[in-house]
Order: sequence, then C-alpha cells, then structure tokens
Amino acid sequence: MKNRPTSWVALGSSVLLLGAIFMILRKGQTFDDLLTIWQRSNKLAILLAVLVMLGVQFVAALRLKTIMRADGLSRIGLLSVFRIQLISQFVAHGAPISALADIARATMLKLRFGMSIGRAGRMVAYDRVCGALGAAAAGLIAASVQYGLPGPQPLLKIQFLLWSGSLLATAVLLWFGGTHANTRFDILNRIVRAVFMLGEMLAVRSVAIKLTLNAVIQLLGFSAVCLVLAFGMHIPVSPLQVILYMPLIFFVSSLPIFYLGWGAREAIFIATLGGVGGISTAEAVALSLGIGVMVFLASLPGAVFWLLRPSMRKQIAEAGSALSAPGVGSA
Repeated sequence: MKNRPTSWVALGSSVLLLGAIFMILRKGQTFDDLLTIWQRSNKLAILLAVLVMLGVQFVAALRLKTIMRADGLSRIGLLSVFRIQLISQFVAHGAPISALADIARATMLKLRFGMSIGRAGRMVAYDRVCGALGAAAAGLIAASVQYGLPGPQPLLKIQFLLWSGSLLATAVLLWFGGTHANTRFDILNRIVRAVFMLGEMLAVRSVAIKLTLNAVIQLLGFSAVCLVLAFGMHIPVSPLQVILYMPLIFFVSSLPIFYLGWGAREAIFIATLGGVGGISTAEAVALSLGIGVMVFLASLPGAVFWLLRPSMRKQIAEAGSALSAPGVGSA
C-alpha cells in the first residue's frame, strides 16, 4: 500500500473479479466447475489463440503507426512499432495500472524515433482514444443488430447510450478540429491544443477510414481469440453473440483504471455472453480468464526484447520519470 492510488485501482479490479466468482457460487456452481473447463482445454487451440493474439497486437501497432504518420512523422518502421507494442504489453503486466505502461511506451517512441517526450505521450494518448472511438463506432452497429435479437433490454439501452455519447464526443472533436484556444494556464493550453489537433487529424477522411478499419479488424481478432478458446474448452458459445458483444467487452476491459482489464472483463463477460450467449457463468468466467492469459502469453516476446536491452531499460526509467513529472513535455 505504499502507492495508495494505484493500490486502490488494483483493489477495485480484484473486487470485481471476486464478484464474478461469487456469482458462480451463488448459481450453485463451484471452483471445480471452473477447473474442469480449464482441464479439458485443447493445447493446440491455446497455441492458435496465442498466435491470433499476436496478430491483434500487430494490428494495434499498425494503428499507432497510422496516427504517427498522420501527425507528420515519416520513416516509421512498422516492425519497430510492433516491438514497442510487445514490450509495453509485457511492462503492463508489472504495472498496477496501464497508464504506467503507456508512459513506458511513450518513452520508447521518444528514444526510437527521436521525438519530444510530450509528442510521444500525445501519440500514445491518441492511440488509446482512437481505439475507444473505433470500438464505439463498431459497437453502435453491433447494438443496432442486437435490437432485432432477443436479449436484455437494459444492457441494450446502456450500449446505445455509451456508443452514442462516444460518437457525440467524436463529432465535437471534428467540429473544433484546428481551433486555437488560449488560457492563463499553460498545461491547460497544451491539453486543449492536443485535443483539437486530434479532431483535425480525424477530419482527414483517409485517416478516419484507416483507423475505423483497424478497429474493426482488431475487434474481429479478439473475437477470433475468444472463439478459438471456446472451441478448445468445448464451450458452446454463439459466434454471432461473441462478435456483437466484443466492442463492449473490449471497451470495458480497456479502461485504464483496471489492471489489464482483470475483474472488469470477467464482469462484462458474465453480463453479456453469460447472460444471453447460452453459456453458464462458470464458462463465461473461464473464457474471460483464458483471454487474459492469452494476452500475457502473447506479451512474452516483448519480455525477450526488454531483457536483452538493459541500456534501454535505464533510459526508459529516466525518461519515464521526466514524462510523469507535472508540467513536463510539449506537444
């Protein structure tokens, strides 16, 4: 408990995970049910799921490269960005909140591509926002399809409100894109300028199309991981339900206030696939835990890059301290 803010975040995530487990017990199931599902897992399916997850990380690296190119950077090596993506995923498993892993990723971008620390941080922030907005666009379409299918209406209403609010925020960004605003506070000026620059970037049709397609491919990739794991665990989940609810699952589990989505992901799996997907609560939790494990296994190549570069680790620690210091970094 030396760092109370991050400890509270980790505690909140753990509480949600415990809540999911208690729901299993409340429905008459036991931990043995969970263990049985894992024991019947197909090893070949797990290997395939890891490979697909690596592909998902590659798509995420491609999105970051698209954002960097749209911001005016040239000579961006996709393999370099992919390597940074894998390292940041590995670092995230040792950080109590994903925001700390984002600091490491921004620092690596600075060191690799010679940009300012503020600009690198802005690229990482843009990447998170664009991933969420892409999920919102796909989620609105998925919710529209769900409208004609049987399912809980409260969950459908929540999705419509969430996606509509997200897309409304996007519309505001596009409206104010390129606008300049000045206040008496320098840090506020930087934030406002960065937000308006993002709106200006998203207003470029080719960039918006690329980022939208990227989000769709990434969500389909996560859906494929889920379906491969379900097949390997002999869980009779509906492929259509997985695809339709994946935007919501991705959005909730990607919130930076949770430790790599643990707890939140299990809760949303129970509310969606466990509620209307025709599978038991234990199967929903087992599937969610499986995705978390796949994310970890897919990050192991990043561990190799991390361990082989002690000088890089030292520079990241020094530059990360500068990035996290208040008032440091410029756009």
